Amino acid sequence: MSPHTSDAEPARSYAEAVRRGVPLRNSDGLLEYPTVRSRPAPDFRLGLFHRTLLIGSVVVSLGHTLWMVTRIPSMPQQVPMHFAADGSVNRYGSPWEIAALGAFMAAVIIGCAVLTRYPRIYNLGRHVTELNIQAHYKNNVQLMVWVVVSLAVLHIHIQGTVAGDWPLSPGLWIGMALLLGSVTFFTLRSFRLSAHPPGERSGT
Repeated sequence: MSPHTSDAEPARSYAEAVRRGVPLRNSDGLLEYPTVRSRPAPDFRLGLFHRTLLIGSVVVSLGHTLWMVTRIPSMPQQVPMHFAADGSVNRYGSPWEIAALGAFMAAVIIGCAVLTRYPRIYNLGRHVTELNIQAHYKNNVQLMVWVVVSLAVLHIHIQGTVAGDWPLSPGLWIGMALLLGSVTFFTLRSFRLSAHPPGERSGT
């Protein structure tokens, strides 16, 4: 078991920090975390808004999938299963493919939701120090929440499109815009956290 970062003596070189799994004391006197093992435990809690988004997205996505599965016996023998860029159908298939699609998407959504519990394993990039690591954790967890929301929107919309409940557009593009917009926003915020850490020391 790795020593807790607050109890371990910081390394004086990058190679030593990686070998021992401990923080590195940089030239500014700040602790850097070159490995997952060297990082401290998260000490923040998601706000009610993001917790509600996360739980609601998973519940609604699973509920919609189960509802769709119960409808499969009453569907036509062939339903739209693939669409061209212009929204036209270019492949039909058995409605039971919806169950496989739903199971796959639900697994991805649940997996992303579970990852919100483990921000230490995220790729936080460089310049992660004791001044900004907790802010990076929170930023990346919030990103994962919005990824879950976006995937849930796409999941529900695609299932409904296959079942004939609504057209492919514009819901698909709204879901994609939500996903790409979220990734862009939180990635840019991550760069700002690295450049201007919260509580940045004067003169650094």
